[in-house]
Amino acid sequence: MNRRPIPLLFILFAVPLVAGPLFAQLQTGNIYGKVQAKDGSALPGVTVTLSGVGAPQNFVTDNTGSFRFLSLSPGTYNLKAELAGFGTATRN
Repeated sequence: MNRRPIPLLFILFAVPLVAGPLFAQLQTGNIYGKVQAKDGSALPGVTVTLSGVGAPQNFVTDNTGSFRFLSLSPGTYNLKAELAGFGTATRN
């Protein structure tokens, strides 16, 4: 079987094209959660406040009690959930 060698010039141009996007990736993360009462039922309308890098940010839970904070920078964050009649809960 006669194989043709890969030209060195091709390798010199192909490697940077493949490796380039690897350096362009961002370091971000997301925080997802669900607010529930002690009996396990979902709590809609809870104001969830995120404090930390690039914060504070607020989110009001949807009908399923879910919240989300997207595209966060690496760091340490604190969550505070508040709803009238239920008090306040915090998580680090």
